Amino acid sequence: MFDDAELWDTHRPRGVCVHDPGELGLVATRNGIWLRAPAAAGRAG
Repeated sequence: MFDDAELWDTHRPRGVCVHDPGELGLVATRNGIWLRAPAAAGRAG
């Protein structure tokens, strides 16, 4: 699930889904949820 259009649009850069969420600038929390890195979060919306 993607929380915004920009993230949705960038998750398939080569026509297939990205396998590593880190390629999208996401970082994992301790409980396995992927979030935007703090520096990237300030650029959204």
